[in-house]
Amino acid sequence: MDPDLDTDPATLEGVPADRPFVAVAIAAVVATVVYLAIQLAMDGRIDFVETAAFVIVFTGVYVAFLYLRRQLSGDKGE
Repeated sequence: MDPDLDTDPATLEGVPADRPFVAVAIAAVVATVVYLAIQLAMDGRIDFVETAAFVIVFTGVYVAFLYLRRQLSGDKGE
């Protein structure tokens, strides 16, 4: 285990495998910020219901991806 990975806060390598709840939270925050920026650039206004719907769907897809990734990587070891 590399000691630099434990002390470097900018390193996100291994977060989805080691801390899935943190990875989901990071994905939800990034999706929110990006979608808000897109809304402001295109419409000049923010629709909170639309943003919430997007974040829920995006986060759901990301959770499904993490689940399938974990299942497929677990099958290789057996």
